Amino acid sequence: MRNYRCLSNEISFLALLQVMRQLVSILYLLSTLAAYGQVSADGLGDKQTFPKQRMGKKSDAGIDYDVVYHHLKLRIDPRTPNMSGSVVTQFKPFTDISRVSFDLSDTLVVDSVKHQTETLTWTHQDNILRIEKSVGLFMANKVDSLEIFYHGNPTRHTSRAYTRETGRAQSSTPIVWTLSQPYGARDWWPCKQGLYDKIDSLDMTITVPVGYKAAGQGLLQSTKTFEDTMVAFHWKHRYPVSTYLIATAVTDYVEFTDTVYFSNGNKLPILNYVFPESKPFMEQPVKATIPIMQLFDSLVGEYPFINEKYGHAEFLRGGGMEHQTMSSMGSWSFGLIAHELAHQWFGNQVTCASWTDLWLNEGFATYFTLVAREALQDRETWEYVQRASQDRAMRENGLAVYVEDTLDVPRLFSSHLTYNKGAQLLRMLNWQMGDSLFFKALRNYLEDPSLNHGFARTDDLKFHLESTSRKDFTEFFEDWFYGTGHPHYDIEWEQQGQNVSLQITQTTNGTTDFFEMPFELRFRNDEESKRFIVNPTSNLYNTTIQVDFAVDSIDFDPNLWVLATHQIVQTDSMDRDVVIFPNPTSNQLTVYSKDETITKLEVFDRLGRMVLERDIESGFALYQNLMLTGVTHGYYILRVTNEEGVRPFPFIKI
Repeated sequence: MRNYRCLSNEISFLALLQVMRQLVSILYLLSTLAAYGQVSADGLGDKQTFPKQRMGKKSDAGIDYDVVYHHLKLRIDPRTPNMSGSVVTQFKPFTDISRVSFDLSDTLVVDSVKHQTETLTWTHQDNILRIEKSVGLFMANKVDSLEIFYHGNPTRHTSRAYTRETGRAQSSTPIVWTLSQPYGARDWWPCKQGLYDKIDSLDMTITVPVGYKAAGQGLLQSTKTFEDTMVAFHWKHRYPVSTYLIATAVTDYVEFTDTVYFSNGNKLPILNYVFPESKPFMEQPVKATIPIMQLFDSLVGEYPFINEKYGHAEFLRGGGMEHQTMSSMGSWSFGLIAHELAHQWFGNQVTCASWTDLWLNEGFATYFTLVAREALQDRETWEYVQRASQDRAMRENGLAVYVEDTLDVPRLFSSHLTYNKGAQLLRMLNWQMGDSLFFKALRNYLEDPSLNHGFARTDDLKFHLESTSRKDFTEFFEDWFYGTGHPHYDIEWEQQGQNVSLQITQTTNGTTDFFEMPFELRFRNDEESKRFIVNPTSNLYNTTIQVDFAVDSIDFDPNLWVLATHQIVQTDSMDRDVVIFPNPTSNQLTVYSKDETITKLEVFDRLGRMVLERDIESGFALYQNLMLTGVTHGYYILRVTNEEGVRPFPFIKI
């Protein structure tokens, strides 16, 4: 555990937070311009599966200009893996430049590049398209534009960012769908796929065979038929959008629209593109979107794309993907609908500025799925799912929620860490702040002018949690976000009159040696119960609580706020088979045992390494002193072995 000096002056504390936040933002911008960041993918764990791949080197394409606008003009026929088209890009250079670069897979073929009436030269290698202006420059701070014409077979790429399939159970009609997260956008269109520049405005014109529909972002402006064989779907999106959140899906969709009404009088269409054979089975389940959206609106603010739509497009990949204003859906469960919808706020409105902070997308979406279940489903269902999430969050104790290696795609989308432990961090913050302050902080985070429809880091979230609650969460993030593992509590209690004595021992299984975390205990018998909040300040913590009835049992954290395991034992020191004392101890432990069959004493450190071992000869006395010579200060486990097995006893060496 680290000790941090608390600032007594609230105004000074908040001012310091603001200065630190500004410094972090400046440093991040400088590092981004110096060395291009990365891109992310959405949906492992409960959502979808990704190829087990590791990305190669980072790209520096596009670091010298700001993308203002894209118009994707694509020709897609699901009956063939090939596609063709062009992409118009309007951009604003930061300085005068003679070259513009884009991310584009080498598996695609560039046909030409147009700049006004001029055809430009280019090179295309190492998945980067570099376009040269032979005469003059692209001028600083002046909007210019290019149109790149290309074709190819994007299904050849292992990322599966552009996929053609014929695997529908009741139909042989093929489908083409795209999913670019984290690093796949370049595999089907020329773009700038870093997490530091949102596209201000977007049009998509997808031309497909008659009888097919093409999904897209924003609102459908028109459909235009050509020679009775092809039809162009023109989608218009006028909100900033990250490159990886742009997508299309093409097959013989049927469509239907639901409407959600909000308390302020606003309404929003929910457009659903589904397989014809699916419609009879999912028309009712998808209506769950309406109360979920109304709930999220009440908690964290207006749907971020209120002037356009929300929708779903069915596809064949497992799980889902939160493409902006139209999520791609592999199933229609309540949990998946809630998860992808939550992303429209957390991930789309405010996007993680680095894949190291992917939990800002996935942890939030997972947590708000739990929030939706708690508010809209029965207690039993919510509790089952919450316990399952906690269980998953405690399965990977050697790594942190913070991602160090962002090129390791499976690690990025770890269900245990990024999704479920990220969600449980938010639940513990909710517990410490209370609903009112917690959701107010989230609204402040989403509405922050520097973050709204932009990018955020974990420190941006931390700033708003702290400035709203007037609490310092530095230690919390050090323990839970950057640290590894989780706590285990051994709680021993006994009652004498109205006094219940508690001895609480915390052990950990990761790099964090002590988790500062209050938790609730429920004292009860058949007729009465009372709840008390306990806030241990050390690994070994003793306290006494007054209870005005005879306690039969104690429940740990009955509302499942805290990520921890526990064991609660009612004891009477005179009746214990084995007792160790003193605890904490400076140089020796005394072991008391009514059983003379103990054969071994072993001491292990918190990493599970044995530091002391002693075999007990026959004739073991009731009291045995164990010298701790050579054992350094810290937390340990004494393992006592007898005929019944092995029993652990935590203690602290001071």
